Amino acid sequence: MEDKLLAKYREYASSEEAFAVLFVKRHLAEARGYWIDPEEFRRYEMSPDDLHFRYVVGRLYRRKRVPRYPPRSDFIINGAFDERRYLHVTRAITWDTAHKDIAEQRSAGAPGLQFEVTGVSYDRNRGSTGFFREDAPPEIKALAKNLQDRTDPLWDHALKYASAPEFVFEVRRARVLRLANSPYRNR
Repeated sequence: MEDKLLAKYREYASSEEAFAVLFVKRHLAEARGYWIDPEEFRRYEMSPDDLHFRYVVGRLYRRKRVPRYPPRSDFIINGAFDERRYLHVTRAITWDTAHKDIAEQRSAGAPGLQFEVTGVSYDRNRGSTGFFREDAPPEIKALAKNLQDRTDPLWDHALKYASAPEFVFEVRRARVLRLANSPYRNR
């Protein structure tokens, strides 16, 4: 039973839904003490970070079930505690408990608290007019007068100061909605 649950959990743990749950846990303080059920979410596809989302919308359900973990002594092998396996098992049990608790509450008609967390990714250097960044030394900035002439030995170091896109991610809004309808429905 434990191995089947771990296999299911490993598959879930690498999904976008799992990353959406982590994103909400990190940015929505009101989620503490609740199970997070993301209904709709959209990641920034080009971002190297899995926790950069345009938005995550879903519901929070009060934790009614409590996960029952096996004793730590079950994970002692040859006198050494297998902490990694223990963590995997406890996370899988927590995930399974959350899904069962959410399903029970939904079938009982519990609406849950609706939430939304929105983020934005933008180029910090957008609108920069010069070829080099503002923090470049004056002798490097002087090279911008003639970008075609690359014979100056300063060019070996100058490209470190080239003004390149620098993408930044920010969470713009994280809130529990009081409205019945989400602005992200039917997209």
